[in-house]
Amino acid sequence: FKTPYRRWLPPNTFADRDVFCAGRVVQEDLNRTVKACGGTILTTVNDIRSHDMGECDLFEEVQIGNERYNLFTGCPKAKTCTLILRGGAEQFIDETERSLHDAIMIVRRALKNDSVVAGGGAIE
Repeated sequence: FKTPYRRWLPPNTFADRDVFCAGRVVQEDLNRTVKACGGTILTTVNDIRSHDMGECDLFEEVQIGNERYNLFTGCPKAKTCTLILRGGAEQFIDETERSLHDAIMIVRRALKNDSVVAGGGAIE
């Protein structure tokens, strides 16, 4: 849609056209989204071309606890995933995060090295 020159468009301009609008997105998050979905970061909505658009199989905005998240699923260029950890105590979350990090690093190391040495308690 064409708009007269304005510095800012109210979010309902997009919502009325079934277009999701997120304001004040951190640059790091924008860069990760572009990397996963393709497309281009634009500073105006005028003259959007098809090659400026990214793609994903599913986009949804969900609320988990008190936080709202924008989830992009099925991004063609994505090489990562996001894990959301929730729990009752900060100590539980910290321990879960450490355990996940250890598990991810073990898998990473196993993929890089094709030889494995069995450790203590391993069955021959």
